[in-house]
Amino acid sequence: MSVQNFLKIAIEIAENVLMNKKTDPNTKHYFQITTASDLSQVLHQKIDNKKEILLQLWEKGQEEKDSETYEIYGFDFVTNVLKLKPIGKFLSTITGSVKTGKQILLKIPIDDKTNYFTGGLLQFHKENLSYSVQIQQDIFISQQRSNFRLNANNVIQIQFKMNNIVYDALDLSIGGTSFKISTINDQQLKKNEIFKECILRFDRKNYLIPEAKISSISPIIDEDGKKTDFIKIGIAFLNLNQKIAEELNVKISVEARGEEMKLKFDAIFAKPIS
Repeated sequence: MSVQNFLKIAIEIAENVLMNKKTDPNTKHYFQITTASDLSQVLHQKIDNKKEILLQLWEKGQEEKDSETYEIYGFDFVTNVLKLKPIGKFLSTITGSVKTGKQILLKIPIDDKTNYFTGGLLQFHKENLSYSVQIQQDIFISQQRSNFRLNANNVIQIQFKMNNIVYDALDLSIGGTSFKISTINDQQLKKNEIFKECILRFDRKNYLIPEAKISSISPIIDEDGKKTDFIKIGIAFLNLNQKIAEELNVKISVEARGEEMKLKFDAIFAKPIS
């Protein structure tokens, strides 16, 4: 690489950093690319519990305040199709939204701190006055830093010891962790069950978790939309020592920011050098 090209890349990185300080929502949120399978599990868990899921969509170039709102009643992540019910003024129309047949951007709020963002093609089905969106772009998840969930990988290793059994964790946040077990053992753990004096192993250090509550138990779906032989166990930390919570918050933030910077550097260096 020539000095000129190196300086060009360095300037671009510096511009990104300066821009991030002023306008990048990453100062308050983490943005991560995720999978249709992950989105499917989140949506179907809410659908199965009969919880309303609203979606906002708008055309590229429009402001979010000009968005339209729909209710999600299904998602096929094999075909990447979201099934939507119109609400409000679109409920009575038989001609469909003016955005029908257009590429749109969409936002799916999951809770006060978590949103999914993606884009695709909006379609109207006159026979039952319903809509669908064929997702055709990457899916991103945005989480507030205080609620961010760091995913485990070959570099970021997380373990959780509970009831004298050590599990390889899937992720970690200040509020808890999760791991998977075989369906053969699913009767051994019950939702809302509480275990005392657990151990979290993260960043080469052990942390005492006074109490751990099983907050969720959900099936793990494969790429074909079928249930696998594993289930995901969600764990909520209870009565966490404030000092430990603060230390974990710093370490999770450092690891997460490192992952973000790696993605940005990869994207910059992947560009062809002229």
